[in-house]
Amino acid sequence: MKDTNQILQMDDEFKESENVQYVKSYMFIKGFAVGKDLKQTRMALSLARKFHADQYRKDGTPYISHPLKVCSTLISYGIEDDTILAAALLHDVLEDCGNKLPLCGKELVSEYHLGQEVLDIIRLLTKESGLNDRELSIYFKKIEENPKAALIKLSDRLHNSSTLYTFTFQKMRKYIRETSVFLLPMASYCKKYYPEYGNAFSILKSSIESMNRSMDVMLSKIEAIEQERNREQEAAPIGGCEGLLSVESPFRQGKESDR
Repeated sequence: MKDTNQILQMDDEFKESENVQYVKSYMFIKGFAVGKDLKQTRMALSLARKFHADQYRKDGTPYISHPLKVCSTLISYGIEDDTILAAALLHDVLEDCGNKLPLCGKELVSEYHLGQEVLDIIRLLTKESGLNDRELSIYFKKIEENPKAALIKLSDRLHNSSTLYTFTFQKMRKYIRETSVFLLPMASYCKKYYPEYGNAFSILKSSIESMNRSMDVMLSKIEAIEQERNREQEAAPIGGCEGLLSVESPFRQGKESDR
């Protein structure tokens, strides 16, 4: 077995451009992990930064800012479990960093000495694209049966819901529906049946529900404006449309993403 220090150097140096982007979250999580002696979280923190290096979200921020937000949100809601926080930091690595993990994540256990439970949670959260409703129901049901995975999924959804402005209208509508049909019922179930995490599930459910409702209202208004403009264009005389501009969503600034 390789020595961990030979595989990955613990690097806390940051480029100047990174400082505002995510260094505060990184150092907050590191300080918390050191103070609570969370060895897996410390390792996962460095691994997340290594694996997501040079990856960016659709809004232009470094991708690492997302798992950092997911993890720091759980900490702020009272979660101190080393396995949960480590898995939160690495929840996207199998989907987005597969080329760096040729053994499908087994390296996390064999080389970096993370617990098997961390890997199991990451695998549980890993989602294939293009799932239909039946497949989604199976995916979320499996997560629902694991409260640690469910906490991470809900924190992940909360952060992603705050960046829906990078989605197309169609993708936004699909995401809002998926949250209503699958995520909120899952949050209610977990709040009821996992009392040890009841407070965290309650806050996550309330926050996601509020965000989802706001995005639904906003999107409906924008869609109504676009429909009205389209009707005006269709009613305009031939040759008289030069001055009409199609409505462009202020949110269409990137490709589709579900993260």
